[in-house]
Amino acid sequence: MHRYLPKSRASTTLLCMVTLVLLLGTCNLVFGEIVPAGGGLGWDGLTYAEMVRRLGFMITDGQLSRYYSQRLLPSLIVKTMLAVCGAQLSDQNIIRGFQLINLLALVLGTIIWKRMADLLSLGSSGVWIGFASLFLNYFATKHLSYAPVTTDGVALLVSLLLLWLFLERRPLALAAATIAGSFVWQLTGLYGAILLLSLHLKLPGAESVQLPTAASDWKRNDGQMRAFRLFAAAAALTISILVLSQLPGAIKNGSLVRELAIFVTGAPSLLVVVLALWILIGPILLSRSLLAVLTAAPLRFFLLAGTALLLPQIAFTALSNPEVPNPSGVLYVLNWIVFPLAGKGKFLMAFLAATLLWGPAVLLIMLCWTDVSTELRKIGLGPVGIVAATVPLVLVTESRFILGAWPCLVLGLARALDRSGTSKLFGYLFGALTILNSQFWLRFNIAPWEGNDYADLTDFPKQMFFLHYGPWMGWPAYLAQLPIVLCAAYVLKIAIYTKDA
Repeated sequence: MHRYLPKSRASTTLLCMVTLVLLLGTCNLVFGEIVPAGGGLGWDGLTYAEMVRRLGFMITDGQLSRYYSQRLLPSLIVKTMLAVCGAQLSDQNIIRGFQLINLLALVLGTIIWKRMADLLSLGSSGVWIGFASLFLNYFATKHLSYAPVTTDGVALLVSLLLLWLFLERRPLALAAATIAGSFVWQLTGLYGAILLLSLHLKLPGAESVQLPTAASDWKRNDGQMRAFRLFAAAAALTISILVLSQLPGAIKNGSLVRELAIFVTGAPSLLVVVLALWILIGPILLSRSLLAVLTAAPLRFFLLAGTALLLPQIAFTALSNPEVPNPSGVLYVLNWIVFPLAGKGKFLMAFLAATLLWGPAVLLIMLCWTDVSTELRKIGLGPVGIVAATVPLVLVTESRFILGAWPCLVLGLARALDRSGTSKLFGYLFGALTILNSQFWLRFNIAPWEGNDYADLTDFPKQMFFLHYGPWMGWPAYLAQLPIVLCAAYVLKIAIYTKDA
């Protein structure tokens, strides 16, 4: 059973965490930089600002796409804030409004994280590792303040809220949060449905199933070999369909060689993700039929999941105009998984970009993936399902795509390291790498941005910002950062297995 830690200890730790988030957030509000693109609104921020000003007209006039209808809630919150304050809907006020809701999201997320940590009885090291991984990385300390007109900060809060309500076993609140969160991040409905269906499902023995590690182990267990072959065949079939879907267009456009180079570049990362998924869900498939597990779910949870998933979809259809093009979609993302946005030649870009955005916790999750997977299975089928559905999105190389699963991954990592124990050397090293990665101390606006906001992204000064994101990372930044990240992974591996005397 889960139990809460003593309130005095929990209160002191929570106060320190909230104070740190508020201090960094206030410094960013007062001294922080703003992206020059769009006059400080950024790229997608131009649309979000327009939604703040005239969302009602965009809906009635058929100007709202389905993509942006799934992200309208933060703009509506900012619009309400400015209306209550009697402030004008100027660019500066809209930027400030998004900055404030991003900071509020981080503070509320901190409170939720501490609540989850207490609920699962995490020790001090696990609590602080999880906090740093969630709120002291580049995403939280620089990205949200430098380009604040976005839904990403609120989306992270929604993901934390869904996971907490799952752990608290609150189905009605979880369904309500899923419906509301579906207007912040596209995958929220799927995540909420997965959590609702698995709310009271058990995985008896799944966490204790050991996958074969040697050839002799495979030979002794035909059942495990057959299960792995079926899994590998399903993965290969999915990849083949995506590859074949690109061939006609590539041949027609004369880009077959280029597409092949992109596929080869992403192939090593793709193989790693497929193996990681087997380590995560293989024991579940071996311990019990997934269909048998799902049929054990009470009917009311199927109804709640269906309602939470379908109601927002009906609303999106009513609010949006299907003729307005979407900047992204399921088919686009599926193709990007196999043909990564990083282009050709930049091997391991998926893991490099993820580390730059989310911090050294990404390296720790990869190094401890077997233990992290075990802890996720102990927590429940819901978090396992979210991670399994989201991990392939890291291959796109725009790593914010995985923010919906990031709280689950961090919770699994915190529990794994808490159980194994960490040394002082690890603590110092992890802290130093976290500060180095956060980059709240680094100035991006080293010179004025010139020309079109979409041009010369791989050149400085624009590259100061875009060197953190796979699709727009230039070769000099890639060649400089990859060795640093690989070295960080090596020293972290040593520190993990170092124990205090």
